Amino acid sequence: MEAFSVRHLWRWLALVLLFVACAPAAPFVAAEHAGVAPELWLPTPPGEPWRIIQGYACGTHNGWDRYSLDLVRTDGPSGGAPVRAAADGVIFVWAPRSGTLILRHEGNLYTMYTHMQRAENPQVGRIVARGEVIGTVGDRGSPGFAHLHFTAFTAEGPWARNRRSVPLRFAEGYDLPEVGGCSQHGGKVLVAGSTRLSHVEGIGFAGAEVGRWYSGDVRIEFSGAAMAAGYRVAWERDPGGSAPDVAAPNGSVRLVDAGEGLHTLFVRGWDRNGRSTVATFGPIGYDRTPPEPPPALAPVTLRSGHPTPISWAPAGDAASGVAGYRIYIGNDRAGMSEWFTPLPEIETPPLAPGEYFLRVQPIDYAGNAGEWVTVTTLVVQP
Repeated sequence: MEAFSVRHLWRWLALVLLFVACAPAAPFVAAEHAGVAPELWLPTPPGEPWRIIQGYACGTHNGWDRYSLDLVRTDGPSGGAPVRAAADGVIFVWAPRSGTLILRHEGNLYTMYTHMQRAENPQVGRIVARGEVIGTVGDRGSPGFAHLHFTAFTAEGPWARNRRSVPLRFAEGYDLPEVGGCSQHGGKVLVAGSTRLSHVEGIGFAGAEVGRWYSGDVRIEFSGAAMAAGYRVAWERDPGGSAPDVAAPNGSVRLVDAGEGLHTLFVRGWDRNGRSTVATFGPIGYDRTPPEPPPALAPVTLRSGHPTPISWAPAGDAASGVAGYRIYIGNDRAGMSEWFTPLPEIETPPLAPGEYFLRVQPIDYAGNAGEWVTVTTLVVQP
């Protein structure tokens, strides 16, 4: 069996993406968890009208990315305009040639932003918040004019296989279903809402860091004048209500109660005058499950004294994602070492004739370590 080449994977992804041209302590409480798929917001700047110049189906939107939108600014140039994350997520891939950034979200959902001039800190595995600027609009791979190509799709496994775009619905109130025909919803003007509520004056947070994955439980604390008369809390959504659940000026929740995945805590507080304010803390990730080991390869034959590239199928991790692998090459069937690589590929050192074990241990972004496994044996010939 021939070893899988990660270089081939990225080359394949790039080709596909180019094809898509176009006081006393308050009692401890547990926040309610909504447990629903992430809500999408428009990726364009808030308050600005943007027009759909190519909608669903036909043209360049007639494959797996059928439910895609090409968007341009109606007032002024599109090039250089900020592109925002449509939901909390994790950077899955950045393909500079086509200006494509893909974010991975909860529930096997991905969002794709194409033709961008540049991306902001496109480190794979980095957590981004809904509304965060992730890049700027450009014309890479497009027919000579700047626009944003946006797609949301579902996929399976660590390589995002079996991709299927999904009809779009945005929190600003725009529902764009399948209606039949070519360039569906073309010409429609969309206006993005404001960015997500954040730390507001009068409600402060402590005890954890936004934008980080945790493998153990942490307590998120909150307090302030804006919740002097009490508060309500929920995960992933505004808890709403006309009165507080807890009559205390401070409180806390445990991240473990939200379950594994990427989360945002909403706190609605009431001040002494009965006015309510909502603030958010997140995104923040919780992942306690180690990565699944990669599948084994057939033995690989090498020539003595010649460094050789070896690659294997990536390990799987459903929450934070795989950050990399510890590597061992030697004669010990249970060997381990601290040699680390971020991708499922290495170049072997020059080896003397004999048989060696290539063993790996996958590590996720929360720091969970999977089991050491022997990926393959290396048969080194003179």
